[in-house]
Amino acid sequence: MLALAMIAATTLATSPRAFVEHPCTSPEQISVARCGTVEVPENRRVVGGRKIRLNVVILPAVSDKKLPPLFDIEGGPGNASTGGVIFYAKDGIDYRRHRDVVLVDQRGTGQSNLLDCPELSAIEAALQPMLPNDAVDRCRTELAKRADLRFYGTSEAVADLDDVRVALGYKQIDLTGISYGTTFVLRYIAAHPEQVRSAVLVAPVPADARPPRDHATLAQRQRKRIAEQCTADPACHGAFDVERDFKLALARLPSIGGAPTGEVFVEMLRKAMYRPDLARRIPLILHHAAKGDLSPFRAIAKSTPRAGHGDGSYLSITCSESMALMDVAAARATSRATQFGDYRLRRQQAACQRWPAGRVAPRYLDPVRAAVPILMFAGTDDPVASIDWAKRLERELPKGRLLAVPGGGHGLDGLNGLPECYDAIALRFFEVPDVGKIDASCLARLAPPPFAIDSSANHP
Repeated sequence: MLALAMIAATTLATSPRAFVEHPCTSPEQISVARCGTVEVPENRRVVGGRKIRLNVVILPAVSDKKLPPLFDIEGGPGNASTGGVIFYAKDGIDYRRHRDVVLVDQRGTGQSNLLDCPELSAIEAALQPMLPNDAVDRCRTELAKRADLRFYGTSEAVADLDDVRVALGYKQIDLTGISYGTTFVLRYIAAHPEQVRSAVLVAPVPADARPPRDHATLAQRQRKRIAEQCTADPACHGAFDVERDFKLALARLPSIGGAPTGEVFVEMLRKAMYRPDLARRIPLILHHAAKGDLSPFRAIAKSTPRAGHGDGSYLSITCSESMALMDVAAARATSRATQFGDYRLRRQQAACQRWPAGRVAPRYLDPVRAAVPILMFAGTDDPVASIDWAKRLERELPKGRLLAVPGGGHGLDGLNGLPECYDAIALRFFEVPDVGKIDASCLARLAPPPFAIDSSANHP
């Protein structure tokens, strides 16, 4: 450990990073934030190579700073963390009572050399099959003019975040992340355990999960759960037969003008299950689709966000850290046994065969066992990050604690009573990071919205 510390100290001494402040430009930032950049090397093994200016937004504490800063890590991968400014400026201002909140756009996202592929986004938004080979090729060629796509992985981003910490003069930090952001947080803790005071993870994804390996099987489980919940609900059961309508909808699709393929249809349903409020519309969507009416489906498709806006960042990370490290043939075989099939894996495998591969460490998939207090929130109805993953993490982490959120999906938004309950728990934990002192009784009172029965009601 001493030798590692000396190496780290030498690295910092010879390669200092600096926060270069500049005026904030967006209206939501100007009145509340400090903005700037920290320059880092794209390839840390090359001296004098290309640099990346990381976009950094600091929302200062509103009173005395007695707590370490909170770094909020976004998911995707490919989403920009600085999108959280509005929350921390308004509804989430309590997080800043006694601490700074720091938002850093991960390399390849936001304003940190965004690796965007507008054509890929447009194709998916139009409900066409994702990641067509020719569009992936064009995206790779265009992005390669300004980025070496092999160096936009999680390990590089973890090193970037620590550079930002050093540049801002913080000795220790707190972390929070959602979805892929939890994987990032765990990898940062593994690399820099002494620098992390505590962490809160929402929808935890362990280092070895390798999505989209289990997308289809987890979606199949959650779709059946929705059918069971509908059957147990008198109003939903009286209006719909989810199992029958699902089969009829898929059979009817080819005869509906302008309808997507069955694979695209079920992939969009899978994404809709991420949010509790949208998941409660699925029986209605299937019922209408079974009758040839796709208007409720198209409404939900418009309101369902994409996995990430930085499509190139998404491919650089998942191709090297998920697809390259899994038995794709076995995963596809397992997926084909579900109603969701191997569409997602098949399309992503083809795209990754055309994308530059980054290198990962030999023990990249090893579990994190650092003794950092870590509080985890996992939805019981999460269709993509299994709550079983969170249960395993709780066993692996010496100071980890899992809080199961009844009715929660991959995101918890849409649950009745969520903000008051979740924020109270998280704020108390960050104040006193002891997982044994958490009062989580309010979680039992959370509930998803009622099932949508009328297409004009609960419209997203």
